[in-house]
Amino acid sequence: MRPIMSAQRSTTILVTVVGVLLTLLVAARPASAAVFVTLTVSDGTIGVAQKVTATVDSSALGSPSGTVVLKADGKQIGLQSVGGTTGGTATVSWTPVAATNSVIVATFTADSGETASATKTVTISRVDSLADTVVPGTAATNAQVALAAVVRVREGTYVPTGGVTFYRSDGTTLGTAQLDANGRASTTYRTPTTAGTISLYAIYNGDANANASGRSAIDTIRVTTTAATVSVTVPQTNYVNSPVVLTARITPTSGTGTVDFSVNGRYIGSGRVSSGVATLTWVPNALGTFTVTANYSGGSGVGSGTATNRVTVTQPLKADQITLTVAGTATVWQPGSANSLANGATQAFTVTSLSGLPVSLSVVGPCSMAAVETVHVRGAGSPCVLSASTAGGSGFSPTIQRYTIVTATGPQTAKVGAPKSGTYKRGAKLKLSRTSTVTSLNQPVKWKVTGGSSICKVGRTGAWFTLKLVKRGTCKVRGSAPAIAGQWAAYSTTRNYKVK
Repeated sequence: MRPIMSAQRSTTILVTVVGVLLTLLVAARPASAAVFVTLTVSDGTIGVAQKVTATVDSSALGSPSGTVVLKADGKQIGLQSVGGTTGGTATVSWTPVAATNSVIVATFTADSGETASATKTVTISRVDSLADTVVPGTAATNAQVALAAVVRVREGTYVPTGGVTFYRSDGTTLGTAQLDANGRASTTYRTPTTAGTISLYAIYNGDANANASGRSAIDTIRVTTTAATVSVTVPQTNYVNSPVVLTARITPTSGTGTVDFSVNGRYIGSGRVSSGVATLTWVPNALGTFTVTANYSGGSGVGSGTATNRVTVTQPLKADQITLTVAGTATVWQPGSANSLANGATQAFTVTSLSGLPVSLSVVGPCSMAAVETVHVRGAGSPCVLSASTAGGSGFSPTIQRYTIVTATGPQTAKVGAPKSGTYKRGAKLKLSRTSTVTSLNQPVKWKVTGGSSICKVGRTGAWFTLKLVKRGTCKVRGSAPAIAGQWAAYSTTRNYKVK
């Protein structure tokens, strides 16, 4: 007779077997799937925006969720979430700031901890430039006149630096000048002692980021013996950080051309002469007494001229305060705050100011003004900046307040016509939606059973998606349409049916 195994020995064997099985299961667990980043960026031009795209993929997991950080020469240029309904691609707009070889790096950090990166070096070229001259059309003989040149790039936002050289049409150098922060250079030139016409041009000499311009168009100065009388007037009361209108008056009033205004010798802008008057708005940023100079270019047979005046700037006006209220609510957006709106949203406001002055709204980014006080979101991913401003007056200084709009993916909608959730008889066939049904963004809507697949069956009957109630129980169905990556969320609607 076979001896009976003791209970203690049986327990020991069972524990051993379980331990072996656990070891085998752990050993059989698959390793983490590799994640790959594909970086797409082209050679570019300084100051010209271009697209940088990083696509994240895993051969085993598809599009994993996480965050992509994009850097150019070590400086962050973008940060975006990827995966799920947002898709596996991060895209940012990058504007190069120097003509050099730039190193672009995309680094992905998965929610599960895996990391991957890609690097690409691109060549950023110098931008081409153009030069235009600004000279008086007419000047008096033996008079000192201003020669100016405005330099701009053919594309992009770069502001050239460096020098400009002025030449007579025979190649004689008339003078050189350095560009200011606005891309303008000016020098003085004394006209001949006899009447005649001077033809001239300017050449921008280039810098590390912008190519030389080549010759500007030929401009002329007609030298005459007719002089002009110039006067400049300013308001008697002026406040720091408040607009001041400078007015230059030219006699005879038949004169044309421009007046260059300067304050304490620093050029602040130009005004075109009309009926003997040129104006410019200046905003003083400090207290004190200033010398305002108006340099008239001359024109239509009237020679150039100069006038000066002194102006005193005193304490600032009272600060205005703007209140931006979401229409129909008591919610007030605070200056400098960040507020979220979905793609496609339209938001109206009620806007008031402490001064009672009119308030102007403007917006930049993937948003637009749908009406005077209504913002419409036209994209997602990049923020919009909403600005509210008053012009000043009635004892108040001009005011501007800014608000950030964080743009999010917008919802899709669809008219499916599926019966409401509830109880229905076994054997019934419910119409869920037409097979041609699409969302508000033309994405096709499809149906599937997400719970109780033995209770209900989705099929097609003619032009309809239908649901056949097979047997008693409860089932759940979902109609869905895919997302549009980074812009519009996926569409989803569900129904719960009880079959009796």
